[in-house]
Parts: sequence; C-alpha cells; structure tokens
Amino acid sequence: MCDRPITERSNQLTASVDVASPTDIVSLLQKCDTEIFQGWDQDGNGYKSLHSEEILQRINSVSEVAATLLQDPLNNAIVLSGCGTSGRLAFMVSRSFNRHLEQQGKPMCYYYSIAGGDKALFTSQEAPEDDPLHGRNVLKEIVRDKRRVLFLGISCGLSAPFVAGQLDYCMDHLDVFVPVLIGFNPTEQARDIPVEKWNKTFLGVTKRLEDLARLGHGYIINPVVGPEPITGSSRMKGGTATKMILDVIFTQAHQHLGILKPSAILRTYELVNSAVYSQSTAIAALLEAAGKSPR
Repeated sequence: MCDRPITERSNQLTASVDVASPTDIVSLLQKCDTEIFQGWDQDGNGYKSLHSEEILQRINSVSEVAATLLQDPLNNAIVLSGCGTSGRLAFMVSRSFNRHLEQQGKPMCYYYSIAGGDKALFTSQEAPEDDPLHGRNVLKEIVRDKRRVLFLGISCGLSAPFVAGQLDYCMDHLDVFVPVLIGFNPTEQARDIPVEKWNKTFLGVTKRLEDLARLGHGYIINPVVGPEPITGSSRMKGGTATKMILDVIFTQAHQHLGILKPSAILRTYELVNSAVYSQSTAIAALLEAAGKSPR
C-alpha cells in the first residue's frame, strides 16, 4: 500500500496522458473527473465519497450554521480561507455570495483570506503559506468585533500550515468560532511534519478538530476524490470538489434550508459534468488546435 497521501499520488487512470492523443486525453480526464462523484477507494479502506451519507450530513450541518449567522450579517461573519487555488476559490465564492446579499439589500457577511494577501490571487506566495502564526493574525484582523464566526479552512491535502494556524486559533475560541476543515484525504493522512517556529502539526490540529467534532463543536468535510489527473497539478479535482462543496453549503443556507437538499444540488453538478464531456469531440479538436503544448 502506498504511504503517500492520496491527493499527492499519481492517478493510474491518467498514467499515459502525456503520450495520449487529444481525443484520448479528453477521455482520460473524463474518467478521472468521474471519481469526484463516485469516490475513490483503491486502497480498499471504505473511504467516504462526496455522496456518502456522512459527508452530506456534515455539509447540511454547516449549512444550518451558515443560515443562522446570515440572519445577523452585521455582527456575524463567514470566513473562507486557503492557500493558492484554495484561497482563490475562497475569494471567488465569498464575492459571489456577498453579491447575492447585496441584491437583497443586506450587508456583506462573507470574508476571505489567502496566504500572501491579494497578491497571491495572481502569483504564488509560498512563504506565507508555511506560516501558521501569520494565518492566525490574518484571521484575528478579519473578525475583529464579530460575535459569531463560521470559519472554513480549505487545504486539499490537509497540509497547509497557514490554514492549520487559523483552525487552531478557532478551536481556542469556540465561544466565537465554528471551525470547519475542507480537504480530500483521510484525516490520518494529514501532514505530520513539524512546522518552523510552531510546536504543532497539521495532523495534530486535525485530530483536535476530530475530537471537537464528536462533541458538535466543529466539522471536517473530507470526501476522498482520488489523485489529481496530472500529478502535482493545481488541484484540478480538488478545486472542482471545493467549489461544489462551498456552493452547496451556501446555496442551501441562502434558501433557508430544506428547499434543495445537498444531494440534489450535487446531482446538478454531475449533470453539468456529463454535459461538458458530451462535447468530447469538440474539446479534443481544441486540444489538437493548441498543438502539443498541453502535453
């Protein structure tokens, strides 16, 4: 059995993608994307998929928290945070749902943080990603004077120290925060490497949150969607799954719960995925026109 985290492994489905024809590239990517919805369990450990009842219940519970906080957007906050692709998704989703609040004549309630600040929306900022104390300070600044805060820390590989520091701070102040971790590895595969100038690891933070989650003081949403189609890529599958989870949580919250269930919203994404790949011939033609550079 491979001891590497699932998100960091090579995907056997796309092992030949670098030598495949444009038509075959699209076919391989389709097979790989299917794992987002159907799950991945090549290790035979019964990993939870996006459609598993346990994951759907956690998504529903976080939606309930969000719906409650949205009733008083002036005094409450919903904070989305991450590094790199995850932070950019936090930015995009927070802006989208703030726009929805604005259209209803309500003040904004969504905030984002990204390691390295807004500069990281355009270029990689690696040093801040490895600084948990910086993450903590950024979060403290965002939520000054807020009574209740729903914090969603996104780390696809359960590995970003910036996010770990923020989650740790949330767990130190449960009178204010509801901490949520979103990632795509089993919790035991969270990074267990010492962080410079910090006496904790992401695994230690994850275990602490697991204990609190059992008491109803936090949540871990970590369906296993399998390795990326391109090893080391910018979270092609992880980014898609992150966007879906965030959209489901907040769409349901804004509709005051119960109108659309998480499973129903996820099915619409599955239909969109099928519709995209129904145009495989046209997509392959675009790849062919682009020459060999995508390979």
